[in-house]
Amino acid sequence: MSLNIDIRFGIDDRIVPYMNGKEITMEDSPFVVFLATAGMCSAVFVKAFAQQRGLDHNDIIITQKMDYNQFTNHISAIDIHLELPESFPVKYTNAIKKVVNQCPVKQHLIDVPTFEVITNLDNAEEQKIAV
Repeated sequence: MSLNIDIRFGIDDRIVPYMNGKEITMEDSPFVVFLATAGMCSAVFVKAFAQQRGLDHNDIIITQKMDYNQFTNHISAIDIHLELPESFPVKYTNAIKKVVNQCPVKQHLIDVPTFEVITNLDNAEEQKIAV
């Protein structure tokens, strides 16, 4: 199954993720918000790249396309598609791709951190066992 998240530059230059035409919020799903961070991070880098070169970033459309397995609730692939306006200089095409690849969200998905759940009572339980 394919899932798409569209990233737009909204009012006040806000970076806004959409799925199925609706803005993504925590009320929808923390998992979808998490997924949207890859495209939103890409948008931060795209915006900075364009601004540094005096290019309008508002006409750039970013779509994050994902292969989603609904049975395992896992994403197996993420593609970031940049729809560049016709006025975008072709000489910057490879450069903007390299900039998007620098996104730290992408880097964390590639080189995953470890996770551990710790409670404030963990040490107390260990002390009880040791006594």
